[in-house]
Amino acid sequence: MKRNDIEVTDINRIGDILKEAKVCRLALFNGKYPYIIPMCFGYDLDSDKLELYFHCAAKGKKIELIKANNHAAFEIDCLYEIIPAEIPCHFTAAYESITGSGTVDIINGIEKLTGLNSIMSKYSSESREHKYSEQMLNNVAILKLTVEEFCCKIHNKDDEERELTV
Repeated sequence: MKRNDIEVTDINRIGDILKEAKVCRLALFNGKYPYIIPMCFGYDLDSDKLELYFHCAAKGKKIELIKANNHAAFEIDCLYEIIPAEIPCHFTAAYESITGSGTVDIINGIEKLTGLNSIMSKYSSESREHKYSEQMLNNVAILKLTVEEFCCKIHNKDDEERELTV
């Protein structure tokens, strides 16, 4: 990362950003151009690994692209405020973001349930056990992105003031 002063390495803070973010943008290979999709997500984060989970139809473009090339990139952000400035090119934003890359796999069995529970727990205000019908499980695919590298940063008003005076 170019600016170490805005990099976040604290695992608890990274977890807070993952909890607060509503959407993850998943980028897959699609020939000449990337294919990027905003998706609901779940996650598993510990001190040395990050895994992201997504759900989608069991058949379709995402599944075909993953089977052809399972390398992927992602972007997660929380935009808080647009920060205007008198000079147009000095406009900026207060945000937190996580970007990275890894490999995506279509998961099954107990791992599929773990991924689906992770997604449901993130978006559900109730902390309860989620139950799924066999038909529901058969019709949904769960994707696991095993993150190989990622970068997290926070940019706020104070950072911008520091940038502009340099």
